[in-house]
Amino acid sequence: MWHTAAMAVADKDILYRVAYEEAVRALADQQAEIDSYRTRAGLLFSSAVITTSLLGAGSFDGADLTVSSWLALATFTGAATISVAILWPRPWELTASSPDVVKTYIEGEEPAAVDELHRDLSIHMQKSYVENRSGVLHLAVLLQVASALLTIEVVLWIIAIATSS
Repeated sequence: MWHTAAMAVADKDILYRVAYEEAVRALADQQAEIDSYRTRAGLLFSSAVITTSLLGAGSFDGADLTVSSWLALATFTGAATISVAILWPRPWELTASSPDVVKTYIEGEEPAAVDELHRDLSIHMQKSYVENRSGVLHLAVLLQVASALLTIEVVLWIIAIATSS
């Protein structure tokens, strides 16, 4: 009988550890996704600047600005602004507060069992993941819009160059 109860407690410890490890993995993946969007936004910003520098200079060769030149400048401004918005620091919740963990689970009236710590941290990390998710989706949409604006900008510069000749 004692052996069966001990096995149930050990199984519970393992299951909580598995839940904890999955929560850690989910937040690590989310951090990587955020970093990926930010890296791509930086590259997109650089591409927009280079595009405007090279193609814009070609369309200005002593000619007045055309409608397509003004539109290209507007799309550049939009792509650059959105890229900076993606790069702007945000308060993501990706870790538990170490002092809170120490105070609550180690230095409390009675130290918590490891399975309780794993359980509570798993729940906390899942809440953080869900809370961050809308912000991550927002970054994805912003990056798509900025990419579309960059594409439109290139087309507009090409039109501006072709019509100014």
